[in-house]
Order: sequence, then C-alpha cells, then structure tokens
Amino acid sequence: MNFSEDEDVQLLRRTIAEFMKGFPAEYWRRHDSLREFPRDFWDAAARNGLLGITIPEEYGGAGLGMYAAAVAMNEVARNGGGLAAGDLLMRTLVFGGLLINKHASREAKEKYLPKLAEGKIICAFAHTEPNAGVNTFDIQTKAVKKDGGFVVNGQKIWITLAHMADLIIGVVRTTPKDKVQRKSHGISLLLIDAKQPGVKTSRIPGMALRALPSNQVYFEDVWVPEENVVGEVDRGWETLTVLLNAERISTASISLGCGEYALQRAVEYASNRLVFGRPIGSNQAIQFPLAEAKAELEVAKLMTLKAAWLHDQGLDCAVEANIAALQAARAAFKAADRAVQTFGGMGFAEENDIERVFRDVRLFRTAPVPEEMVLNFIATRALGLPRSF
Repeated sequence: MNFSEDEDVQLLRRTIAEFMKGFPAEYWRRHDSLREFPRDFWDAAARNGLLGITIPEEYGGAGLGMYAAAVAMNEVARNGGGLAAGDLLMRTLVFGGLLINKHASREAKEKYLPKLAEGKIICAFAHTEPNAGVNTFDIQTKAVKKDGGFVVNGQKIWITLAHMADLIIGVVRTTPKDKVQRKSHGISLLLIDAKQPGVKTSRIPGMALRALPSNQVYFEDVWVPEENVVGEVDRGWETLTVLLNAERISTASISLGCGEYALQRAVEYASNRLVFGRPIGSNQAIQFPLAEAKAELEVAKLMTLKAAWLHDQGLDCAVEANIAALQAARAAFKAADRAVQTFGGMGFAEENDIERVFRDVRLFRTAPVPEEMVLNFIATRALGLPRSF
C-alpha cells in the first residue's frame, strides 16, 4: 500500500484550495444562518469540474476514484466550506458518480451521469425510516413489480436535500421480509425521479447542516422503470454495503476537514491573543489540548486514506471505513470543542465560525450511523465477538 499521492491528486488539492478562496467563511456563515442552499458554490463547482471527479470521462467527468473524492471532500471542508461544502460533493461524487457508474444500467448511466457532472441534477440518498432506524432489514418502504417497472410506496426520514432533489436513490423492499430465507435478501436500490407528483417532502429544521436541510419523504404510487434498478433486484444489500462503506469514508474525510479548519483557527487565535502580556498559545494549558487534537486528526486521516485506497483497489474496506468514520468524527469534535475553549466567549460568536463548525461536526457522531453501531460492527467483524443485536 502506497499513500504517496500522484500528480492528479496533488493537482486536485491545489486546485480546490485556490477555488475555495472564492467562497470565504462569511459566505458559508451567511448560508448557514439563512438556511439557504449555496447555489453559487454549486454552480461554480460544476463549472470547474469538481462534481465530475468520480464520473468517467465518456460522461464528462475525470474518471478518478474514492481516494480522489475523499481528498476533494476534505479540501473543501478544510478550506472553510465545512460540512455543507463536503456534503454537497459527497452526494454527487459518491451517491451519484461512484454508485451509478459501478452498479447501474447503461441506460441509467447515459441518462444521469452527464447531468450529475454538469450540476444539472441534485441527488439525495433515502435510506433511514422512522420505524427502522439504522436496521435496513426492517425497512417498510416497498416496491411492487408492475408493467416493466416498480410502484413505490413508503416513508423515509432525515433525507438531506430531498426537497430540492431531482434524483433519489431509494432503499426499498421488493420482496416481503417473511418471504425471504435470508434477512439480507429482498432489498433493492432504485433511482427514483424525485419530481414526480407522488414524491412529497416535509422539512425538518435542525441544529447542524443548516444550509442543506433534511426532510421526511413520502412515496405515494411512485413509478420507477426497470432500468433504474441499481445492482440486482432483491440483492441490493450487497450493493448497499459498498455504498455505505464509501459514505463512511466520505463522512470521515469531511469530519477531518472540519476539524482541521477549527484547529487552524484556534492556533491562529492562540498565537495572537494576548493576555497578561503574552500570547495565550504560550501556555501549556492551551498548547497541549491543541497538540492532542492535531495528533488525533492525523491518525484518523491515515485510516481514512487507507480505507479509500482499499476501496479503489476493489478490496474489502468495511472495517477500515468504519474505524475511519468513528475516529475522524471524534477527533473533529474534539478539535472543534478545543477551538471553542481557546476562543473563550468569542467561540460562541457567529462571526468567528467556530460555533458553526462545533454544531456541524457533532452530526457525524450520530449520523449517518451512530458510533454505538460502528462499535458493534468493529466488535463482531474485526474482533469476532458474539453479536449483541
């Protein structure tokens, strides 16, 4: 395994750092405060090719993989865009580009990939449900086979940007739970046209990711053509696990970017804030927690890059992706918390952006999967301990 980054990835880092200068902290602060979609960023990202990183060249993209996507999400977050900028890239690069390119039909690729690369469509991922939570096997949204396609009925919750989405990747049950021999069977992934009359959404105002609101989604006799199946009917669990691993790598990358941004701001403040005639950063009570945050972020970054590398090699990265998501979310939250403490009272002021980062990084300790379930996975998969659920 070689973590030395090739010229394409190094260029990508430099390009994004320069690109983000056009979207300073006050831009993200304003959109967070107004709970407003960052349209200017979205359009500029499309024009500059950032939405096509994982989309093949034949469809208008760059044809790069998960490692490059992780770098891109980390860089936009690290350069002030935070969770909002990182999440916007994730839904196109991962939920759209990687998934559709690897597992969808030729018709679906031709229909959606060019539009994703150009930023002409917004993608949402509809997995969680009110009664099932993180237990995929208990989902109740069903898709019934009919006339060369499926009719979908059900409800999803905490679906980011569903109210604006053109395309929803829906996790549905195509065979009833009591009709399958294995609990992982009967699950399918569908590409759902979100602009149909039968797709309805209801906003959920929340603490984090305010510029990209979450929603409840209701499917009422929604039509999905057969060519919009992702992977195989009833065998969607295999495809979904690949997607969830990529999602974990993505949230880890974004978390790290947020943590690095908060730490950088804290270091700058500690170096310049004078109390009792000297910078507060000269005090070990300030230095040591920031140094610990740096160490933990760097360790989490190594696991994140390892998981991304494994993903690109087509190797099993489930354990690494889960560890990365766990450690990155914790390290980022610690960095943001120490940044607030370093700023003191000014850490609570919106003008310094630390409170925005603090609110946002807390999200990935709970969503898209709570850290308790990640620990369950590590315990059983990596340690071989008996299942507790």
